[in-house]
Amino acid sequence: MKKNIFVACDFSSQDEAISLIEQIKNHIFGIKIGLQYVTSTGIDGVKALTKFNLPILYDVKAFDIKNTVKGFAKSLKKIGVSYATIHLLNGEETLKSIVEEVKDIKFIGVSVLTSFSDYNKDLEKLGFKDDVKNQVQRLVKIASKANLHGVVCSPLEVKIVKKIDPKLLCFTPGIRLESSNNDDQKRTMSAKEAIDEGSDYLIIGRPLTSGNPEENIKKIIKSLE
Repeated sequence: MKKNIFVACDFSSQDEAISLIEQIKNHIFGIKIGLQYVTSTGIDGVKALTKFNLPILYDVKAFDIKNTVKGFAKSLKKIGVSYATIHLLNGEETLKSIVEEVKDIKFIGVSVLTSFSDYNKDLEKLGFKDDVKNQVQRLVKIASKANLHGVVCSPLEVKIVKKIDPKLLCFTPGIRLESSNNDDQKRTMSAKEAIDEGSDYLIIGRPLTSGNPEENIKKIIKSLE
């Protein structure tokens, strides 16, 4: 099952990220890095992780005007990443343009953050008329029309995505151990529950990095058997 797991390296230190990956590199499919790591370590920090020969998911959720997003997409080829997240709110035209012009990167569309919930009316407070489910549906249809490689969605929306477009791969954060608190993530499931829902890739951070990473990854993989 290691082919399903990206480890989320949400660190400010290159050494911390490398130490973690060294411990679990034989049990994971790829490495996910985000704003915290990239801002702290720069492009050199990104390139340093290429030594593991694992796919790197560059998770900065790009969202800007069309020309800026296209420039961002083209620059990714220089830093050794395989996947990159881009916000679906960029719209179909912008998303189509980067898919057509940048063939070497697999673009993953971000729908609704897993920290958002209907209970807290998070979308309503931002002026969106849809609830989480309907907003995800609306955005996933855009991802499908733009021919993105996949989407980032919570485990709760995987079946929604697959119903709209079975070809879209689901990259699923919000994975927690059964005994874990949900912390700032609201729409969560265990690893096995997410896979059973149809998730293609799990993005796992704190359940791996809290405590002994090697023991944690083995527990997660065992739970998937």
